[in-house]
Amino acid sequence: LTIFGTFMTRSGVVQSVHAFGEDRELAFLFTLFMIAILVFSFGLVIYRLPLLRSRNELDSWVSREAAFLANNWVLLFSAFFVLFATMFPTLSEAVTGERLTVGPPFFNKWMLPIGLTLLLLSGIGPLLAWRRSNLANLRTQFLWPALAALVTGIALVAAGVRVWSSGVCFALCAFVLTTLVQEFIRGAQVRRGATGADVFTSLVGLVARSQRRYGGYVVHLGIVLMFFGFAGEGFKQEEQVVLKPGQDVKVGHFTVRHDALRVTNDAQKQMITGHVSVFDDGKPIGTMTPARWFFARREDDRTTEVAIRRGFGEDLYIVLAGYDAATQSATYAVTVNPLVNWIWFGFGVMAMGTGLALLPERAFGFAASRVPAGAATITMLLLLLLPRAVVAQHVENPQATLMVPRSALERELQGEIICMCGTCGRKRIGECTCGMAARMREEVAQLVAGGKSREQVYEYYIAKYGSQEPLASPIDRGFNRLAWLVPYLAGATGALGLAFVAARWSRR
Repeated sequence: LTIFGTFMTRSGVVQSVHAFGEDRELAFLFTLFMIAILVFSFGLVIYRLPLLRSRNELDSWVSREAAFLANNWVLLFSAFFVLFATMFPTLSEAVTGERLTVGPPFFNKWMLPIGLTLLLLSGIGPLLAWRRSNLANLRTQFLWPALAALVTGIALVAAGVRVWSSGVCFALCAFVLTTLVQEFIRGAQVRRGATGADVFTSLVGLVARSQRRYGGYVVHLGIVLMFFGFAGEGFKQEEQVVLKPGQDVKVGHFTVRHDALRVTNDAQKQMITGHVSVFDDGKPIGTMTPARWFFARREDDRTTEVAIRRGFGEDLYIVLAGYDAATQSATYAVTVNPLVNWIWFGFGVMAMGTGLALLPERAFGFAASRVPAGAATITMLLLLLLPRAVVAQHVENPQATLMVPRSALERELQGEIICMCGTCGRKRIGECTCGMAARMREEVAQLVAGGKSREQVYEYYIAKYGSQEPLASPIDRGFNRLAWLVPYLAGATGALGLAFVAARWSRR
């Protein structure tokens, strides 16, 4: 599949900025290479199939083995879905002669429930016993995690959280986190009773004795933290405004005030810099300087310097999307991105868990010695008290000014219409910075201002380009319905196959 993905992007079968262009000879050789790989690898698997057959049966569907089976099915289904959706435009072009676009909205709609299912399974698996779980065991194991998820869900509803996907994700994060804490606490208590050591030494010794198991739990913790960061997407806030000096815009609890627009030069480039003051609930917290740079002898290759204020709970992004040096006015795209840093923090925890599982046993030789009281607490505080910073992120080649949406429908359509320039890798017009995207944004603004609905804007672009290619998701009708039905059918077929295999394995 990795080689096939390389073939799709490099050969131009799927439109990509990495494509080398159409080369029939290269495509032919690549196809022969993949056929050879398939024949030999699957041939060897089939030849050795008797040796690969399982020697054990599934004792119960309520067991950790069954949870692994369900987890593998979900991962296989997601792999099939991504493969099918990526190839669907090519399949559509071959069957109907019309090339479609399957963009981020289509993938996000499908992968969201798949991701939540995987998160749930990562919490259920450790609670189930190997081979078989009885009712008393389930009651004991699931009590506190289920209670934590329920309390979290009730608290979110009481707090007014109405983003169902983020709410469910937070509740599942509480469920999995309580599961992991419960596993560590119970194991440490048992070891403490057996050795008489303090809690921290008992915990280290516990991990040393079963480092693969507890390293896996740390990996699960990293997954929880990453999903916690993903859930913040539901509370993302964005505004694009034109400000004159002294004017401000409020986004979330941040207030951004435009102070000045300055034009400066150095030996390599001209810099157009916006100077803005940032307030948090009315209290000044600093200044930020988003900019656009024009390099000497390469004025067409402009770059954007995004001002970013990183925080433990959220990041503030300010982009200088446009400017008028004569009037000192500037167009700013301001984004508050909650919890995004938890994704990177979670990835670091996952890496630590993987390393923990791979460490040799002698690395835990210090487990028998005592650690000074409070050392672990102080270490964690030092890790958590990371300072906020104002930094700049470099973005290549923004060729055009972003247009401020004047309505919610216009903003949504900028994320649902694909740029047709053919060189940007099929970006949506709200994020592409080429001249074609700028003209399409103006078109969308005019259509919305003229009273056109979302469906009428879709029909306008379908008629203009003669296909549904400008749409980020295929319309659910005709042959396109296959894109929506096939994943359902594949998932249902896989579930039935899973049930059949489980029933067969568990038959005595």
